[in-house]
Amino acid sequence: MILSPADVTRRTTVLALLLLARPAAAAQAKPCPPPRVLFVCPAGSVKSAIARETLKHAASRRGLAVVAQSRGVTPEDHASPVLAAHLRADGIDPAAEALRRLETGDSAQADIVIAFDEAAQAPGLERARAWDIPSWNSQYEGARAALAPKIEALLDEVAARSCTGA
Repeated sequence: MILSPADVTRRTTVLALLLLARPAAAAQAKPCPPPRVLFVCPAGSVKSAIARETLKHAASRRGLAVVAQSRGVTPEDHASPVLAAHLRADGIDPAAEALRRLETGDSAQADIVIAFDEAAQAPGLERARAWDIPSWNSQYEGARAALAPKIEALLDEVAARSCTGA
């Protein structure tokens, strides 16, 4: 088939427009940064650290990207040997990340802030969600049962926030 000069010009113009539109479409499909979740508890070694690790494991199973961090108002290791054994059996290592003190500005860098116990009253945590979880040291099964649906609901929220639906 022989194309007229007008057909060649028209096809070239359409091709050029399609090529120009591709980078814009690719930019729109680019995923947004993963949500940042900060967990804070009084000591930073039990409730916040367990929630951090539980969220990371559950997000990985669901294929969701999330940045999870934990802090303590007054960092101190409060994990009993019995608790450590339970957590090992469940594949959770609250010491996977170093114990860190809550610093000014930590909560401002997070998209979602969750506080446990009296940590919810700490300065800078005014916008934190308060989660009520039993003591992991004395009520392991109850704490595990209370945390699981909260983590799943949080992951549903993370999934809904995703720019690309990933």
